[in-house]
Amino acid sequence: MGDVVTRLHNSQELHMAHQEASKQFSFRLPEGLVHRVERCANDIRASGLDVTRADVVRLLLKHALDTTNCRLDLLLGHNKSAKKARRGR
Repeated sequence: MGDVVTRLHNSQELHMAHQEASKQFSFRLPEGLVHRVERCANDIRASGLDVTRADVVRLLLKHALDTTNCRLDLLLGHNKSAKKARRGR
């Protein structure tokens, strides 16, 4: 866990959240999703970082965009190879 904390301390994403000019973007989230974000923030705080819920949402959003490139199948967790296998039956 210490390695993760060190990476987060040095993380461009975390610094970006505080240094880049930003615009306000407001939205409502289902209660269950808010609880998940709060748990994530608490886990990060427990590792020694002082983060807000907004910091966590920015990190999660950036990670999702970077890893999925906004591909709907990846965002929804669909596996194309599994679909092809089912069709071939």
